[in-house]
Amino acid sequence: MQLRRRQKHGIKENPCLNSEGIVPLTCVKEGAKAVMTHSSGNVNVVRRLSEMGLTPGCELQILRKCSFHGPIEIEVRGAALALGYELASEIFVQELKANPDEN
Repeated sequence: MQLRRRQKHGIKENPCLNSEGIVPLTCVKEGAKAVMTHSSGNVNVVRRLSEMGLTPGCELQILRKCSFHGPIEIEVRGAALALGYELASEIFVQELKANPDEN
């Protein structure tokens, strides 16, 4: 007996396309710098993130993104952290523009 899956015929919104520039951490490219704006998790998630130094307004850099929804390595306040993909998708950031004066 074969099971059939029901397909949804709606249009899925791409979380990486946002007119305000605020996107999930999972949408930021490797090497880019961003500022955390907020997180969408529950109280325990917010508490855990703040224990790791991830608070609104902090600057972070994406060091490495693993393929197939693997962990994302970031640098925050001089410390390297590895976040699971699900946790990283609950962290919203605004990407910083590259400054051409920095060399």
